[in-house]
Amino acid sequence: MQTRRFETADEAKLLQASAAVIQDLGFSIDETAVPAGLIVASKDRDATEAGQVAGAIMMAVLFGARMPIDTKQKIRVSLVTRPSSSQNTAVRVTFQRIVWNDQNQLSKIEGLSDPAMYQQFFDKLSQSVFLTANEIQK
Repeated sequence: MQTRRFETADEAKLLQASAAVIQDLGFSIDETAVPAGLIVASKDRDATEAGQVAGAIMMAVLFGARMPIDTKQKIRVSLVTRPSSSQNTAVRVTFQRIVWNDQNQLSKIEGLSDPAMYQQFFDKLSQSVFLTANEIQK
């Protein structure tokens, strides 16, 4: 789910196409290390969930206890390329999220494993690689 092989030995162009797709998905590039085949990017999102808010209200009403509520999250993507043969390059991408609550405390760190997210990324990357290989501009 997280790794695909592409029929190219040009790792730099594959990284360039990957960076473009990552930015198209709304991420900001945080780090790159082209010689190592690495891209790290992130985007901030709201983490408020109605069920958690309702639970916090219920706890406050019933027990007078204040329960922290998740409020913000950072979605991170890490991408690594490596040659898998003389004509192929493997691309591995992972998505994670870091969540903070309304007391600005770290609430959770977890990997994201939604297959649709990975499929969407690799579909866009495949299209980008195809367009780059055929020198077709959007």
